[in-house]
Amino acid sequence: MKTKEPTIVFDQERASNLMTTAQVLFAGGSGVVGRAAVRWFRQRHPGIPVLIGGRNLQAAGEVAQEVGAAEAVAIDIDKPRLGLGDDVAIAAVVMLAPEAGLKGMSYAQDLGVPYLNINTGLTELGPELALFAHRATAAPVVVASHWMAGAATFLALNSAKGFESIQSIRIGAILDEKDTAGPSSLEDMERVHELAPAALVFEGGRRIWLSGDAAKGKVESVDGRSLDATAFSSFDIVSLHAAPGASDVRFDLVTDESSSRRRGGEAAHEIVVEIEGEADGRTKHLRSTLEFKHGACSLTGLCVVLSLASVLGLNDRSPARPGLYLPELLSDTKWFLDELRSAGATIYEDSK
Repeated sequence: MKTKEPTIVFDQERASNLMTTAQVLFAGGSGVVGRAAVRWFRQRHPGIPVLIGGRNLQAAGEVAQEVGAAEAVAIDIDKPRLGLGDDVAIAAVVMLAPEAGLKGMSYAQDLGVPYLNINTGLTELGPELALFAHRATAAPVVVASHWMAGAATFLALNSAKGFESIQSIRIGAILDEKDTAGPSSLEDMERVHELAPAALVFEGGRRIWLSGDAAKGKVESVDGRSLDATAFSSFDIVSLHAAPGASDVRFDLVTDESSSRRRGGEAAHEIVVEIEGEADGRTKHLRSTLEFKHGACSLTGLCVVLSLASVLGLNDRSPARPGLYLPELLSDTKWFLDELRSAGATIYEDSK
């Protein structure tokens, strides 16, 4: 059987013109994370039309009516072109729902438009890599399945700038028990745990898998509590092993009361980064925290929109060329964190 060759050749002018003639498809845009992403996108880019794709057309229609300049469409993630007709003009495919068949990625490659996915676990990445490798010149492909679509990685990368060398990076994420999470988000986490009951970490520069007591850890919250945690296989681990070159990288997850709610506020999301390394000839320890008052799903939706803006060239940069991207390869770290701050994130650094 002959391998299908890509028919799309990247055209810079075409990529720019798409933003005035086509719509950004948010597949799964009526879910909890999807609604947040669409709202953030509309707030930042009021003139760009969007398609809200979902199985429930009524729910998608409610989102479209709320944000304006939007249209609801019924999609089927198991059908070619996601079940959409040839007459639908698409500027990008944002996949916010799990898609086992990768029809959304193939659709974007056929059209030569960016594809962004936040639902792939570390143990599931093989099919995406193969599909990209066979059509590497077709479209930009963004794997943004990091924690909160990249928030933790950007916080860690920003903190790592002050080090000459880094020994260890530990990330802790605190999900508030009363923070709203959609069924797709819960399904993703359960699937990752079932497929890989052991958690990936790096120790001494080598990847290892932790289970049982070895996977148990502690995370210190923003308000100073020591909370029981469990190691989690997040994409942030591989990004931070590759970029700053840390020998030890670990991600721990906690479900507990957030510091914000304990203070009498809303259920917020917390990310804690602990880095140890060398700076100015001595051992340095840096603790960074990010607290997002709107919660985890809203933070994820916002980070999706920031990477989407970068790949489409909506943040005063050129549109991304065909290639395989992680969020940290698309956006400037300072810009990304400044955008999070402007949307309600509080970020602190404490150096020792």
